[in-house]
Amino acid sequence: MLNFRLLVFFSCLLITKAVAQESLNVDQAIAIALENNYDLKIAKNNTKLADVQTGILNSGYLPTVSASSGVNYSDENQNVLFLDQTSTSVDGAVTESYNASITAEYVIFDGLVRKFTNQNNEENLNLARLQERQQIENSIISIYDAYFNTAFQKQVVENLELNVSNSKDRLDRARRKLKYGQGTKLDELNAQVDLNNDSISFIEAQRDLKNLKRSLNLLLGRDVSTAFEVDTLVIFKPEMDKESLMESAQRESIQVLLANQNILLSDLDIKINRAQFLPKISGSGSYRWNESQNPPTSFALQNESYGINLGLNLSWNIFNGGNSTRVKTAKITKRNREIELIKAKEELVTDVLNSYETYSIAQFSLEAEADNLLTNELNFEKSKKQYGLGQITSVEYRQAQINLFNSRNNYARSKYDLKVAEINMLQLAGRLLE
Repeated sequence: MLNFRLLVFFSCLLITKAVAQESLNVDQAIAIALENNYDLKIAKNNTKLADVQTGILNSGYLPTVSASSGVNYSDENQNVLFLDQTSTSVDGAVTESYNASITAEYVIFDGLVRKFTNQNNEENLNLARLQERQQIENSIISIYDAYFNTAFQKQVVENLELNVSNSKDRLDRARRKLKYGQGTKLDELNAQVDLNNDSISFIEAQRDLKNLKRSLNLLLGRDVSTAFEVDTLVIFKPEMDKESLMESAQRESIQVLLANQNILLSDLDIKINRAQFLPKISGSGSYRWNESQNPPTSFALQNESYGINLGLNLSWNIFNGGNSTRVKTAKITKRNREIELIKAKEELVTDVLNSYETYSIAQFSLEAEADNLLTNELNFEKSKKQYGLGQITSVEYRQAQINLFNSRNNYARSKYDLKVAEINMLQLAGRLLE
């Protein structure tokens, strides 16, 4: 009954493999994620927002222009006593007045506040670009981790599939030997148990692979049920030099660049607050027109005026304790950010050295596991022949089979560990996006 179930299971597996699936390599996965990642979309929008703030319309260097007009109407009953003691009364005394004006105002000098504010906006744009780059790098690292975990699990499934095939072959051999009186029932039962255990492990590994694929799809921002096949081929970059990596990290690492950018913004913040102490000069010009129609009780029945008005204004906030506090606060903030830069540089040196050592060990491990894999493949083929000739026991043959399975998995894990170490080192060196 169990053999029938295994036959049905592997038949379904073959049918599933026959269905065409999307082939997804790691570069394609990164491209999809960078297009769909929600955090990255927010970072891009923040960069666009900072770009808007640097525009001429937000610079403060443009004048303000305003226009106004108005109409007034009154209908009153008036009793008027003049200086010569004569008087008059008018019922329905109508007064009409009209006015229109256009005014332009411009700040000629504001203590360099505009200059430093615009520099601050430009540096905020640079900060937003750096933060967007940081988000891109973090997204790429996440994709690499998820993709390689999936690729490793795929190879585990393939190794278990081979294990099941070898266990099935061993069971067939044990049955033939028992049939012809060359084996024992115990050998057959042991082979059956090992085949069952390998089949269970294979099914569980298939489940884990599907789960990892769903998690990767979620990270890519697409339907989690999208079917695809990962590429297990890994291409390594040429061996990297520790000194050049350290030099590149101190110059291009995103952590150092962000820390430097924050210091620059703090320095501009100090200049903006200091500029508040300087006087401000503004000018204005307007063209105005006024006309009024007056009742007989007025000295003038009609009045009209028009012309240009110019003005110049000087203001100086001689004392403002609040500005003094803001300058002191900005200086303290700058000192804190300078300390953060020193800390970031020291941590970077430690991280680069640790990462390079991890990378070097991963290189050695991959070479060693490659040698182990070759040795275990040869040992398994030799044990397979000896088992068929009855020269070794089923236990010894099973051990050779297990050694080959573990060696295949160890080699695959070493391969992906080395690539992840390489990627982490490139990020620290500021060269990941290259």
